[in-house]
Amino acid sequence: MATVYIAPTAQGLGDGTSEANAYGYSSTNLNSAESDAGDNGIIYFTDGTYTVSNETWDPLVDNITYKALNQHKAIITSTIGVTLRFGANSATKNVTFENFKVTGGITYRAQSNAIMKGILHIDTVQNKPQYASFSTGTGEYTITDSSFTFDRSAGTQYLFNAAQDGTMNRCSIFIKCSALSANELNSIQNSPACTNTIISTDNSNAVASTAITPASFTNSCLYNLHSGDTSGGTDNIFVDPQFVDAPNGDLRLRPTSPCIGAGTAS
Repeated sequence: MATVYIAPTAQGLGDGTSEANAYGYSSTNLNSAESDAGDNGIIYFTDGTYTVSNETWDPLVDNITYKALNQHKAIITSTIGVTLRFGANSATKNVTFENFKVTGGITYRAQSNAIMKGILHIDTVQNKPQYASFSTGTGEYTITDSSFTFDRSAGTQYLFNAAQDGTMNRCSIFIKCSALSANELNSIQNSPACTNTIISTDNSNAVASTAITPASFTNSCLYNLHSGDTSGGTDNIFVDPQFVDAPNGDLRLRPTSPCIGAGTAS
């Protein structure tokens, strides 16, 4: 177990032992950082922008944490639609992805168990992902205290793919899908177990009846989804959450939001 530092470009000696001497980021150096961090290690991403291609993270070690050194100051981005695949195989038990800002067109796949928290995700390009916004391989998701604004292009889109055994708590999701035709936003299998979570879109006509499973939600807000999704679950509400500026990724709640005080502490 060790702590390793990554930087967008080479700094200092570049041996990864401190912020001043962070590795210059590349896929090769990320793999070296994973090896140096070892099981239960931490890789800190210093401030700056990291451009990724179709990445597999954590191919070698167990229970590794990728963490922005300063919340939302390390930005993971892509100029094309890519999927971050956490964990290469079932032997990898846990991957934690924490405090990043994510832009471009990026989706997530849990090849092994993935913990995501403190994520600010704002699509800056329309994205038709290879998988789904959240999909699983041999692992599952635990997602907390995160905000996701997805921008979906034409053609069938999937929000969840085989993610029904995961959990989401204190998350907000806004899906820009005005370019989609009827029922083109869907999911494969049920939604994760969601608590204190808000999901909203800008085009209810695009949302298929199987895209969201209201029964999977507790003390949550579902708005502008499929026309039939106006009830269900436990203590949910089906009203406008009143985000500050959802199209531009500001999913804070306005003072008049009906979601304020509607959640649960348990």
